[in-house]
Amino acid sequence: MARIDWSVLSGPRVSRRTLLTLAAGTGAAGYASRLAASAAPGPAPRFSRRTRAQGEPKTGGTLKLGYGISQIPNLDPAKVNLGIVAGELVPNLFSSLVQFDTELGVVPDLAETWTVSEDGLEYSFTLRDGLTFHNGDPLRAADIVYTYERNIDEAFASPHANKLARISAADTPDDLTVTFTLSEAFAPFLAVACSRGPGRALAPISQRAFEEMGEEQFDQTPVGCGPFAINAETADLSSGFELVAFDGWYGGRPFLDTIEVTIIAEPSSRISALEAGDVDMLDIVPPIGVAQIAENPDITLVQTPGTSWLGLAMNFARPPWDNPEARMAVAKAIDRDALIETALFGLATPGIGAIAPAFSWAYIAPDQTETPQAFNLEEAKALAETAGIAGAAPAIMGTTDDQRVREVLRGQLSEIGLDVQLEQLQQAAWNERWLAGDYDWIVNGSVADADPDDGHWNFFSAEGPWNTYGYVNDGVNELLIKTRSTSDQEERAALFQEAQRLVQQDIPHAFLYHTIDTTGFYNDVMGYVPIPELRYMESVWLDR
Repeated sequence: MARIDWSVLSGPRVSRRTLLTLAAGTGAAGYASRLAASAAPGPAPRFSRRTRAQGEPKTGGTLKLGYGISQIPNLDPAKVNLGIVAGELVPNLFSSLVQFDTELGVVPDLAETWTVSEDGLEYSFTLRDGLTFHNGDPLRAADIVYTYERNIDEAFASPHANKLARISAADTPDDLTVTFTLSEAFAPFLAVACSRGPGRALAPISQRAFEEMGEEQFDQTPVGCGPFAINAETADLSSGFELVAFDGWYGGRPFLDTIEVTIIAEPSSRISALEAGDVDMLDIVPPIGVAQIAENPDITLVQTPGTSWLGLAMNFARPPWDNPEARMAVAKAIDRDALIETALFGLATPGIGAIAPAFSWAYIAPDQTETPQAFNLEEAKALAETAGIAGAAPAIMGTTDDQRVREVLRGQLSEIGLDVQLEQLQQAAWNERWLAGDYDWIVNGSVADADPDDGHWNFFSAEGPWNTYGYVNDGVNELLIKTRSTSDQEERAALFQEAQRLVQQDIPHAFLYHTIDTTGFYNDVMGYVPIPELRYMESVWLDR
């Protein structure tokens, strides 16, 4: 169990256009990052780097967690397709074979050790002895294989099956050993298939619990093996639920007794709940409230570089958005700097593609390259005229969380003659229609990623589970297959960058921005370990 001191950001003035600079480093995945703020005048939030002294952890108490979503569609790791759920709830209910450290390096979780063959085709994991599920069932190697077989079953249709497609055999030499043989090398296998949270394809579930409960009930009250178990009697995925410390977790019982999760859909209501003390912590502090919260001496803010990207997706199945000139007119009409200042209070970085700043070994900053999607209103107007889209009234489907972004986009796109409509839904309805491809436009992207593979394959490969707008480019497909086949990081970076160049030209998304991961909590909440867009809560304790 982690019991460490950690650094937070809170103090010298930073610009409202907070910049992320990242440096490549070590770790199993070769990831390392640092956050740097550029000094500039203006009424900005205040952040400084300081080490917070913490005493001996105390056991007990309830953490009241405000959770920013309108509804949670489900909690089955094999089905979860929302990054916020994958990064902040799933890793507390489900451990996996490996997990991440603060630099996104891969470290042991359920697997105490593992080996990888020289050719990258065989992964052998040795599980910790004495593992159990929340229902008391022992967790053995056979449960990992059962989870694998369940998730590749076409009838089950897990969106994460693509991460397991190269496995040709799964064997259990004994109860504590599971070996996967791959038909061809898959470079991001550990990060995107085996990890706690983002790589949830192999997060083991209890077969007995799934079969006894049935799929529908398991979606709501799953049985995992993580540091916390869901209290089934409290479970309401539209309002909240209680997580209870799991005494049988391999790392030892978490310090907290319970985490009381309260769903608060509206961003300003989240801020009010934190300041009023109705919640002890916000999973994500909305940009609208960061400056306000930064002035509260009783609350700590923590920021880390984001692994996410967001863009405006235009559905190819709904003309005129099958026309690349129409899509490019939209992309060029978006002033990303103004969007970030107005909608996000400067708390994001402009996006030119799907390679996030946290993946510094592949990331290219906007000022280091040119993109055909760069803001140019005159060119946008000319393209709009050529494409004949003046007067079109596409609807941007969204939720309360992206309302400000959609409002700014509506205003900017009126400059090229579009009458953009705003369609607001509850999260579950949004999720259902997104997956069905039933929309004109959406602000969408990848969040809580383990590797750039997450944000590329799922959205831009022809078979990507979240490519619901109909994008197909054989060249991009070939590049993404190659990124999975080589373990050479420089080669992978070059392949992702070339894929980014092609999708910039094709405009499946008008790329918008990368978020900065910001969480906030009262000063008596101790032990939080910041990992980009993940919330591992077993180390948290209350100094009360």
